[in-house]
Amino acid sequence: MEAVCQVLELNPRAVYRWRSGQHEKPHHGGGGGLNKITPLEEKRVLTLARRFPQFRCRRLAYELERKSLAFIGKTRVAEILKTHGLNHEFVRGMRRDVPEPADMLSHEPWRKNLLWGMDWTYLVIAGRFWYLLIVVDWYSRKIVAWGLFPQITRFEVVACVTEAVSLERIDELPEGSMKPRIVADHGSANTAEYTKSNIEVQGLDLWLSGVNRPTGNARTERTIGTLKWEEIQLEGEYESEERARSRLRATISDYNFRRPNSGNGGFSPNIVHVLGRHVLSDRRKTARQTTEARRRKHWENQEQLMLSGNPT
Repeated sequence: MEAVCQVLELNPRAVYRWRSGQHEKPHHGGGGGLNKITPLEEKRVLTLARRFPQFRCRRLAYELERKSLAFIGKTRVAEILKTHGLNHEFVRGMRRDVPEPADMLSHEPWRKNLLWGMDWTYLVIAGRFWYLLIVVDWYSRKIVAWGLFPQITRFEVVACVTEAVSLERIDELPEGSMKPRIVADHGSANTAEYTKSNIEVQGLDLWLSGVNRPTGNARTERTIGTLKWEEIQLEGEYESEERARSRLRATISDYNFRRPNSGNGGFSPNIVHVLGRHVLSDRRKTARQTTEARRRKHWENQEQLMLSGNPT
């Protein structure tokens, strides 16, 4: 069965559930039918979906939670959109086999400013190539420093890293404190002795990912991809350096402070950077428990009204 499901790209548990007939049972949302969403929550989902038709179920669920309007999972949001004909077409992409590289960092940062990723991408300003260089904190996915340069050399790399050290006050940490390790590729600006010596003199460590291994710096590459898809490629060519800096500054600010990040469970990078994941997870847990209690009270009241003969 597992071999067949692997060929058909199905989940074996879904097949066993289908064979047992459990899929035919009415779906009430858990809690004995008292935890299903209320009409007000469904209305808020539809209102936001019609206001922002480009948002998919994940983004809608995160936006509703961020605004404290509703605490609903993305799967339930997708079901509501499909019921009302507002869902987006699902296009299955080609599945690629990506071997796990042996030279990846195998540990997960447990707080901010332990692992930084650094990378750059190009853009066009008035017919000339310019380069956007960013430094990303791997714990919170926040862009802690960035720069726009006509070229990328060892001087621009050191300048951007030094700015990140200053903004995050790494140089003010007590003696013996853990300082960030910087993950970068084998670009000539990163492998220069000047770059390594200037990074190490600030107490940081430079770690170079494997050649032709973008997965070694995957989180930074993912952030670069977001900036390219949501700003650089949409703009195409910037008319001036001032225009490029203004647009990039606004996009990076939106990315850091407002945009939901799936790697953070829907929280924006800056709030994770400031509060940490545990505080936010506890806050989400409390909010969902409060929502469940409110739903139970709503449906219990509806049931009592039905029994009394006064349905609303």
